[in-house]
Amino acid sequence: MDYAKQIRDEISVIAKEENLSNDKAFIIWVLEQYFNLSREEDAYIMTDSSGDKRIDAFIESDDVVRIVQCKLYDDETKEVGEKEIVVFKGCLDWLTQPNEIQKLNLPKLFDAATTFFEKWNEGASVELHYFAFGKFCEDAYRERRVFNSSDLRDRVQMHFHDISDLLNVFQANLQLVNPLASEEVILNISKKEFFLRQDGPFPALVISIKGRDLASLYNKYGDRLFERNIRLFKGIRKGSINAEIINTVLDESERKKFWYYNNGISFVCSGFSFDDEKNPSKVTITGPQIINGCQTTACLKEAGNQLGKLKLIPADVDVLARFIKAPVNSVEFIALYTNSQNPVSEAQLKSNDPIQKRLKKDFDNYSLPWFYSTKEGDWKTLSKDDKQRYDSRIIDLIKGAQAIYAFLKDPAFARRYRIDLFSKKYHEIFKKDTRVEEVLLPWRILSFIDNEISKYRKDEFNKLKLSPGAFNESQKEAILRKEFLLYSNLIILHFIHNLIKKRYGEYNPEIASKLLNNQLETRIKTLFDYIVAVLSFSDKLSKERNLTRFLKSLPNIQLLYSEIEKEIEKDKATKQDILTKTLPNI
Repeated sequence: MDYAKQIRDEISVIAKEENLSNDKAFIIWVLEQYFNLSREEDAYIMTDSSGDKRIDAFIESDDVVRIVQCKLYDDETKEVGEKEIVVFKGCLDWLTQPNEIQKLNLPKLFDAATTFFEKWNEGASVELHYFAFGKFCEDAYRERRVFNSSDLRDRVQMHFHDISDLLNVFQANLQLVNPLASEEVILNISKKEFFLRQDGPFPALVISIKGRDLASLYNKYGDRLFERNIRLFKGIRKGSINAEIINTVLDESERKKFWYYNNGISFVCSGFSFDDEKNPSKVTITGPQIINGCQTTACLKEAGNQLGKLKLIPADVDVLARFIKAPVNSVEFIALYTNSQNPVSEAQLKSNDPIQKRLKKDFDNYSLPWFYSTKEGDWKTLSKDDKQRYDSRIIDLIKGAQAIYAFLKDPAFARRYRIDLFSKKYHEIFKKDTRVEEVLLPWRILSFIDNEISKYRKDEFNKLKLSPGAFNESQKEAILRKEFLLYSNLIILHFIHNLIKKRYGEYNPEIASKLLNNQLETRIKTLFDYIVAVLSFSDKLSKERNLTRFLKSLPNIQLLYSEIEKEIEKDKATKQDILTKTLPNI
């Protein structure tokens, strides 16, 4: 099967849907495939400008900043050269000087630089990701090796993703192929140090393996060994856990304790077999994939590099390893629950919270049942009949929490720190008596808003960028006045909550329940159009040179809402009360 052609076809579909060039569509494809971002998030983090200093997308999270560059070649054998990598790494010089970028009149890049400067001072690590629908020349790899060994190595690392990597991830996301499915690895085991579990859903083997064997696997297979592990190597920051792992290996007196200090490694595989069933000394693992232990594995390899030319970990460094034989459709769940460093683990760990279990049951028993997706991949495991029962009515736990918090509290926080919602804000969002309606109302409103913004983005904003000659000056002005929409789905959701509260004097589950009928979308459209009409002529927005940065601030968002309230009061004076006309008596 020609997977490269399938990827190109998907890129072409995105380009057509979004009214974008294939180059821009490739960026969206990468963000969705590699970073699991939605189309709305893609628009928010793409720099989308010429002169962007080789930064196609800027992804911010609590402890890491990811800088993405994408190159789509017509010829898959074409190579990225050394000069391209030199220019790419130079983006860091610009990002550390936001005042210089401000002079370039590139608002989104300036916002990225300002955010980068803040996160760098907070101690965040940095990942540079270069995606090429082609290959990298040897000089490019050499440039990367030198960069990753520089004085910044504690906090900054560069990653290459070539055509083979794109194909591997694409196939893995299709749940068709493990890139190491046909590989067999032979490991030595101690006669007294293994445990075999054969009852239960997944046969499993627990053994102690040599650290040098684990490092050798990484040397041989590279990141393909972690295809099912969401997080790649985070680098070696001074004082970090990764730095301590390496220090333990390098310390002659401490390395014997490595087995006791380390949490161990978890693999999934398609099978394992022994050389002798009664007294095994070797085990053959087929199709190995590390789902928890990427940091340990990469640190062992790095420790070997620091130990000298042979790059061998001393024989007294042992690691606890678990091998689980599991079918492809179960791998995602195993990876999720064994990987405590997964960036969404806070959210996924809440999936077994009694509140979430009750909500899931209540959604299933709702008048029209909804599938409440609390575990990654749970929708995919449903039978065709079960999926038909829900008729595409799906609510995602993470986005649902984001919608609730943005609706009720703070859309700026909900966008920027959505995973923190499950550690810092969880009990503000989900209470013991939270009802289905309190989740469903903001979800349905946000879904409607996203659809409206998507139409604007595709049919107006992107089309204007792609074919400016298709619009006259008046049309161009009208389209650009609404550019704020690209970054405002959660903000408009918050405004609609405020308007509902203004209409009824309060907001509670009973009001949510009354609004949840087949007229909801019609009513929300009226409010949405009203908000857009007011903000399209907002002086604050028209004068603002950096919308993305402006809309990250809750005080700025509150200023915009005050403009909407003023218009409503003006309309009331002329007996044109939009809220009374739109929202029903309750």
